[in-house]
Amino acid sequence: MLSNRKTIVSSGILLLIFSFLIGCVTVDSTTKKEETIIIRPEKTVASYEDVGRRWGTRHWQMGLKPGGLDEPFINALIEPNNLDFFWVHADLKNAFIKGYRFGYQDRTADLVLGPNITEAAARIGQGTARRFVEVINAFERGWAETLNRAIHVFITLISEGSQADREDFIRKFISEYTVKYNETQEKLKAGGFIAQVSEGGTMLYIDATKTLAILDIPKPETLKTEIYHQTFKVMGDEWGRRFSHNLIKRDELIDLLRRSKTALQEVQPGLAGNMGIIKDAFLKSYGTDAEYVFNGLIKDAGYEIKPKPVELPKNEKPKPSTKRKR
Repeated sequence: MLSNRKTIVSSGILLLIFSFLIGCVTVDSTTKKEETIIIRPEKTVASYEDVGRRWGTRHWQMGLKPGGLDEPFINALIEPNNLDFFWVHADLKNAFIKGYRFGYQDRTADLVLGPNITEAAARIGQGTARRFVEVINAFERGWAETLNRAIHVFITLISEGSQADREDFIRKFISEYTVKYNETQEKLKAGGFIAQVSEGGTMLYIDATKTLAILDIPKPETLKTEIYHQTFKVMGDEWGRRFSHNLIKRDELIDLLRRSKTALQEVQPGLAGNMGIIKDAFLKSYGTDAEYVFNGLIKDAGYEIKPKPVELPKNEKPKPSTKRKR
């Protein structure tokens, strides 16, 4: 008899534990079901009204008051794979708002919904700016790194190569670059673009109807000249630093200057102007008595010229991507 009672008690305890576990599962299941409103609705008025009602109900049940923010809701408003609220058709927006008001069950529904939409829009603005910055940074890094690689090759072609070597380099460079330049010009000729001009003079053409933007890139000849000028600048800087630290002998530097003469005459502004670029960089990196030292070097190298500073054409602003620091 006692054994039977123990069996009944044990069974009752097991039943109670089992019921408790079932209850926990049910509660957890209910919670998860509530969270399923964070989904991507179909692009129909009925679907958006329904999901709006469910969000409104959620906020009513959680006691969200005017001015309060709900992070999952803000994310849902923004995400393309969810509500995508700011990019859907006006009919879907209106349906969502209508459903939300019904679900919230109070006249303050708009005061609860509004701040969450405002916060979502602000975050989109911040994210858009961040992506613009990332694109600009990638362009600037890529432009500088690519130009830098070309410069170091060109230094070798000036000091060790021949004019024919440089001409082959430039010919293939222009051939490849011109394809993109011509493509850009053809698109601009087609029209429909609005020009955006930065303070630095860069032209960005935008056609929102085509989701297309075009950067007004330099002409092939302009970029060719820029490679030469930047190369001369790096050469002057490197020669000044190396000579000031006795890392290169005077005779070696004079020989480099002699071998560079042909290259200095291959692009505008000619021998004196391009030597001026080298001199300017040399003076900044050499230090004391740099002017006297440089003038002595070019005299011994056989140059009978007076280097002159390179001036940009009047009324022409340099593009940030090709601007030379002085």
